[in-house]
Amino acid sequence: MTFGHYWIIFARRWPLLLLCVLLMGVGALVVSLCMTPVYRSSVLLQVAIHSGTNQSDINDLLASNQLVQTEAQLAVCDPVLQEVAGRYPGLTASQLRKMVSSSVKLNTQLFEITVQDTDAHRAALLADDLARTFIRHQEHDRQQENQASQQQLQQEINSTLRQINALKAQRASDATKGQPDTSSEQLTALQQHYNQWQSALAQLELSEAQRGGFLLIAQPAQVASTPVQPDIVLNTVAGLAVGLLAGLALILLLAHVDQHVHSCEELQRILSWPVLALTWLERTTDALIQPARHTANEDAYRILRSSIGFAGVDKPLRSLMVTSALPGEGKSTVAANLAIFMALAGKRTLLIDADLLCPTLHEKFALPADKPGLSNAILACSLPDFQAQPSRVFHTVVDPRSISLDGYIHPAGIPNLRVMSSGPLPPNPAELLESRAMQRFFQALDCCDAEIVIFDTSPLLGLSESIVLSTKVDGTIVVADLNRVHKPHLQQMRSRFAQAGSRVIGCVVNKYPRRGGLLRVSLYARYRPLEKLRDDPRNSATVRQPHAVPLR
Repeated sequence: MTFGHYWIIFARRWPLLLLCVLLMGVGALVVSLCMTPVYRSSVLLQVAIHSGTNQSDINDLLASNQLVQTEAQLAVCDPVLQEVAGRYPGLTASQLRKMVSSSVKLNTQLFEITVQDTDAHRAALLADDLARTFIRHQEHDRQQENQASQQQLQQEINSTLRQINALKAQRASDATKGQPDTSSEQLTALQQHYNQWQSALAQLELSEAQRGGFLLIAQPAQVASTPVQPDIVLNTVAGLAVGLLAGLALILLLAHVDQHVHSCEELQRILSWPVLALTWLERTTDALIQPARHTANEDAYRILRSSIGFAGVDKPLRSLMVTSALPGEGKSTVAANLAIFMALAGKRTLLIDADLLCPTLHEKFALPADKPGLSNAILACSLPDFQAQPSRVFHTVVDPRSISLDGYIHPAGIPNLRVMSSGPLPPNPAELLESRAMQRFFQALDCCDAEIVIFDTSPLLGLSESIVLSTKVDGTIVVADLNRVHKPHLQQMRSRFAQAGSRVIGCVVNKYPRRGGLLRVSLYARYRPLEKLRDDPRNSATVRQPHAVPLR
């Protein structure tokens, strides 16, 4: 399918698409309004690095964000959450864990702790409480670590001092005894170690004094004035988008399972036959177009007549069959009106009611039901001398050229148009149409002076009469009422014609409902083309004749 086909599908079902969009959009809006609002508060913390720290460590920390990321993760660890949750009745650490998150500000020493709660004031309190509790935990841990380092340094200093005192006592004892001094170098080394430990301890104490707070609250949490959830605008837009997608999917699904035919283009795509003409659905009960009265379907039958003429450029179409897939699609009306417009064009036209199951042409042209017709004519072609002995059963085949069909052809009250009704309905229409007598009947038609013969046949599906007759005529016209026929019917009809090898010149879309944009039909009524003037019986001298020229 092309883009144009999809556009037609969506344009035909746009109310369904609009309904889906509105339902989903309004539904998302209503749900959002019914949801409990959630507020968000964030506290911003800074990881402070002082100059007292080792310079190489500072460079390492500044080169990466590992320290800030570590502190951000520790800020929402279980010890902090448990302590904070214990200060709020009805709040557990697991509940608080779902409400809290932390994130790092890239390329900075900042990170934030975010709390979402249905109470805006409590969200701000929780965020600040978490920050203060985390800072206190970190300060406590740092102080313990610093005290442990000082204790270790003090132990080293005391141990070194004891060694120095012991070595000095040993030197004094050796000097008293007059022994040589051999521990001067060792004493010097111990004194150097002692000085180093003293310097490290002093540096640690100075760093601790200058360091102050390692974590600082850069920006305390603020009470949110508007909720972050639900986002009514975003949810509504998302609902509209989902409704649009759902509507498109639903339309495509319906188009896939829909068996109706909605347009002439779709009909032509299914049948692979051209659409010769399109007739509008008329509100009047008069099915036939009267030459003296102008209707909107006049142009349609003129187009149909011209299309048939174009189809017979290489090989003239002298015999045509009009059929449909199902009953009630208006094939008899189309056949009758086509015959009328063929006659108005000056062609000697013979309209034959070949629907031997449910004939209707005698009613349309006000002919008596007991008039002899097609079945009588076929029977005549099987008798040796019908005019002399109409009741004898034939024993020898007669020459079809010697058979006159005038007794079965009746005037229709329109110049150049004659009608042959169905005649008595036979019990076996299919066998009658397949008989040799039917072949001789066609030979007899060739001898009459009709320029074009139009057969109105029974519906195709479920019956065999039409498919039999379609192989004997020059061309077949299919009438389709898009309000009745479905895709499987059309596909089955196309398959049957293809199997029989029948020549289908095209189809006529009948009873097409008038929709928007069809006002042009009424506008055309102001113009009187030359062809319409020619077809108008008021401008034709032959119309004033009481009877038309009889067919030979």
